[in-house]
Amino acid sequence: MREKLTTLRIDALARRIRSPFHRTGATFVVRHAPVIAIALSHALGAPLAAQDRSARTDAAQSPAGRGLLIGTVVDAIGRPMPDVDIYLARAGQRARTDARGVWRIADPPAGPQVVVARSIGYVPFVREVVVGSAANDSVHLLLRRYPRTLTAVEITARTNAAAANAEVLAERLMQLKVGAGRLYTRDQILEQRPYSIAELIQGVPGIVVRRGRSEQERGLVIATSLRAGTGIMNPNADGSGCPLQFYLDNTPIENDGVGQLDPMSFRSVEVYPNTVLLPGLPMRPDRCGAIIINTMRR
Repeated sequence: MREKLTTLRIDALARRIRSPFHRTGATFVVRHAPVIAIALSHALGAPLAAQDRSARTDAAQSPAGRGLLIGTVVDAIGRPMPDVDIYLARAGQRARTDARGVWRIADPPAGPQVVVARSIGYVPFVREVVVGSAANDSVHLLLRRYPRTLTAVEITARTNAAAANAEVLAERLMQLKVGAGRLYTRDQILEQRPYSIAELIQGVPGIVVRRGRSEQERGLVIATSLRAGTGIMNPNADGSGCPLQFYLDNTPIENDGVGQLDPMSFRSVEVYPNTVLLPGLPMRPDRCGAIIINTMRR
């Protein structure tokens, strides 16, 4: 009877969420939205993934005062993946997953980092994280296979390109450790669930964000830097601020449509109020800084 009531509760929750999933025994496989998996876990009163329990247990048992970055790797249907190569771009620290798909990196550098997971035949997974000093951080990664239509040469080229992009991204994030700016990770975006990019970055020190007020300005977002940095040339004679450049997956975009982008499709957002040089990105002569949106499509 209790099992029947639990099933009814889950079915009702699924209808409210309206996202495709199916049940296999006691394990729920979610195809699109990880948020739904969390909701179902609370409804059941039990965790959905044994890998998550293992990671949390190992993190809790780490020596006091020692930083530990720990996580899991699963495939597209949720199975743990052993022998996956895990590394922090530019930091040089590496690990491999065990039979449970769990990996650990001891004493990772504090601050913004780029975690990369690689395995032969799978698309490399890149995830930005903010490592807390002397704290246990947990990162869960998912690998998907390359399409079977790709040749071995194409797979190698794509894998190398992804690794190179991760290195450039890590070099960029190093500036956040020594200067102003902020990194919004995927987890933070899911937690805040902002309506637009303007809502997400509102309150970052050193910038002012304004959204379009008229119908003609719908989707317009203007972010201006109020800080003067080395090499910055302010085009506004009245000193009202210098407009930041928007990027979408490393490509410069105009700000008139930024407000219509869905923040839930963002993998991360980098905000640089007074950056002079951003590796891997073309910058305007004024060098006022930038807001870089990395999407889940990459």
